[in-house]
Parts: sequence; structure tokens; C-alpha cells
Amino acid sequence: MSWHIASLVVRCRPEQAEALRQRLDDSSEFSVRGAEQGRLVVLVEGENEYQLADRLAELRALPGVLAADLVHHEIDSDEVADAAVTP
Repeated sequence: MSWHIASLVVRCRPEQAEALRQRLDDSSEFSVRGAEQGRLVVLVEGENEYQLADRLAELRALPGVLAADLVHHEIDSDEVADAAVTP
């Protein structure tokens, strides 16, 4: 089984950053990893790239979001995890 992980940079008005951060932190779909001057670094996980794309679209539609851009996308799988553990 594979798992997709993406990091995003989300831009918003600085005065709305804390409210947006709180909303994203309260969600089970997003994890805010950093914030500075109207920019948030957000992690998103999903079972496939389509789920990530849906979550990115959902994020872009939130009130206060000016832009959300994909910075990194990685695919992790059970095979990779098993290989790292097995000598």
C-alpha cells in the first residue's frame, strides 16, 4: 500500500493567519508546521494523488486563503518501510 504526503505553502492576509491556522489545526486533514507573516506551511496526507488534489482544492476555497501552492510531494509505501527495517 502507498501513502502520499505533500507540503504546501498557503498565503493569506497576515491578520487572518492565526484564525486560518487554528481552523487547519482543528481539521484532521491538514497539519500546520509553521507560520510567518501570512504564510503557512501545511502538510497533507492521502491515499493517492487524487485525494491530495481534492484537499488542495478544498484548502484553496477556504475563506482568507489567497493562494495555496504545492511545494513537495512524496509517495511512501509499505515496501519502503519494510526494506528500511529488514537487515
